[in-house]
Amino acid sequence: MAVMMVSSSTGLPKDWAYSPSFDLELKQYVLLGYLQRVQARFKERKLFPYLSDLYMQTEELLHLQRSKVAFTRDLHGPLLGFDRHTGKANHAKPEDPEPLRVVDDVIDFALPKLQRFLATGNDLRNTIAQRLRLTPIGLVPLYTAEGWLLLRWGSEAHAYTYTIPLVVGEQGADDHRKVFTRYVATYPISLSSTYEGIKSGLIRSFPHLPNPATFAVESEVDAPRIETLLPLAKCLVLEQARSGTEVAPS
Repeated sequence: MAVMMVSSSTGLPKDWAYSPSFDLELKQYVLLGYLQRVQARFKERKLFPYLSDLYMQTEELLHLQRSKVAFTRDLHGPLLGFDRHTGKANHAKPEDPEPLRVVDDVIDFALPKLQRFLATGNDLRNTIAQRLRLTPIGLVPLYTAEGWLLLRWGSEAHAYTYTIPLVVGEQGADDHRKVFTRYVATYPISLSSTYEGIKSGLIRSFPHLPNPATFAVESEVDAPRIETLLPLAKCLVLEQARSGTEVAPS
């Protein structure tokens, strides 16, 4: 059996279905191992990068399927004769080479499984996202493409600068990647340490933003900060920046 090297952050290369070998048993083994790892991460409520990778893997197989259909449509088998009315050559349907048959088998095996796991991941994402709350701290300026993001995790608020280079485009699977954040500091949350106080301290320490948009994001569910809450918080900030809709300040 050939050996397949895996290299992506989730353990499955983008071209795994057709490279480096056409060993169906190996590819099935690799896919099932990958899905087992993704399932374990979802049980831990870790969404990213696993959900994005599932989307990419599914789209890659669909693209491969369409490309393979287009390729075989242009192949010709043995000449059977000519149409007496049109003069067009009639060819027998060619048999797929063995590698292409293996690709078909891989797609038939893998695509339903990837789509099922993608649906599971999207359900988990929606469940958690519905229990996130974004609150503007202070007045919201007209320019919201950069500012402060305060992500509450337990009794602490993790402060990030955020920047959205270009607020355009439709909603997508990787919206969180359109928002660039940089961790700054962690602050306790208490009666004497409020979001407003944290914002005032950040403005004093980092005066390069004269009137920065500042948003606090809180979650009603316990979930990993880096793999889940921060990406979803970035999506909320992006949605706010896209809409430009005023939200009542806290």
